[in-house]
Amino acid sequence: MAEKIKIKNAILQSKMYIFKKDISDPARFESQFREIIDKNIFEWFDYDRESELYTIPSNAYHKLDIQKYSDQRNFKEAKTKFKFKGTLRPEQQKVSDAFFKRKGRVTSGLFQAPCGWGKTYVGCNIIARANVPTLIMVHTKLLFKQWQEELNKQLPGIPIGTIGDGEFNIQEITVGIYKSIYNNLTALSNQFSMVMVDEAHLCPAELFSNALNNINCKIKIAVTATPKRKDGKHVVLDDYFTPYKIFAQDLSKKDSPLVELVQTDIPFNVIDPERDWSRQLNKLTERNEYINLISQVATQDIANGRCLLILSDRVSMLKNLQKLIKGSVLLIGETKEENRKDILKNAGIKYTAILSTKIFDEGISCHRLDTLYLTCPSNNPIKLEQRIGRILREHPNKKHPLIKDFQLRGTIVYKQQLNRLNWYQEKGFIL
Repeated sequence: MAEKIKIKNAILQSKMYIFKKDISDPARFESQFREIIDKNIFEWFDYDRESELYTIPSNAYHKLDIQKYSDQRNFKEAKTKFKFKGTLRPEQQKVSDAFFKRKGRVTSGLFQAPCGWGKTYVGCNIIARANVPTLIMVHTKLLFKQWQEELNKQLPGIPIGTIGDGEFNIQEITVGIYKSIYNNLTALSNQFSMVMVDEAHLCPAELFSNALNNINCKIKIAVTATPKRKDGKHVVLDDYFTPYKIFAQDLSKKDSPLVELVQTDIPFNVIDPERDWSRQLNKLTERNEYINLISQVATQDIANGRCLLILSDRVSMLKNLQKLIKGSVLLIGETKEENRKDILKNAGIKYTAILSTKIFDEGISCHRLDTLYLTCPSNNPIKLEQRIGRILREHPNKKHPLIKDFQLRGTIVYKQQLNRLNWYQEKGFIL
């Protein structure tokens, strides 16, 4: 292991600030916050040439040998005593306990658990035990509402603040959408002692990282099912949250899903992906022959008692499918909150198929779903795993989880389909 870079002085706030004169080897220091990813330079430090001041994520100290530092991060007890109503399973308790090993005080880190394991539920427990002013950072309105609902259920009587979707109400526990947090950093930067980030693999996105790295708090916790990113930028997560990681045990007896490849003669001809992909996708999702095929397969599955999640990259395709599939319902960006609650509550009862886009990729809980339709080309195994996770949650009325992967004709799409097939086989999913 390489010797850590010596630092004479550092200031810890929302970020870590270090003057160049206090760094033993500035060139090697910079290299610790730089990666070559897909032939492009990816850096996560800032340098002000005028003041000769470096700025790095606040938890990057694990790379440095800091002789003296001033810790100005917020860390104070909440005025209200938080109390968790629920009861954790043993494997959930183990994860929660792992964040309190240092004299019972909460610590920063990342915890990874599979879809349906109860990450939000355990997050509520950690927040209650920490008992410090906490900001939960999410990226969609659906997760925004889901966290509010779970916090109200598990920490009854505690006011839950909201930042986003037209709301701005700061409380000792506050849920915020990262774009709204970013737009209100001046008001929020010194309000919290802990930030908990759901779907934390999204943090390397510029607005997300700027929102996170400008909240002046001592504790930063990441929650995710899949910390790795296809673009490789997950390398920053250790510096955002420390290298401390907890991997949850999944002791539930959920059945592994099976895969059925639905062969079609539908073309998807792409020569230059940058030029052709979007145009071909538009053609595919407007093709009546394809829409009719999906609706016929769906109608048969519904008749057999299945509850479907049909995903598409185009809302227009979903709207056409809704006309053809009896009992289907749209869950898209424009779906109103009261309708969203009704859909998730009544899946398998009033609604036999949910038609959705990428908003269902991460974090949405609908336990009754047992069948996933993949109707558009994709070559992202991380997204694939997240989507499959939507049908793995436990429910007494669901059938064995099933993935229906619609196969198209075309050279590039064939390679993608072969990659997915190999991934399914590695996982033991193939029917």
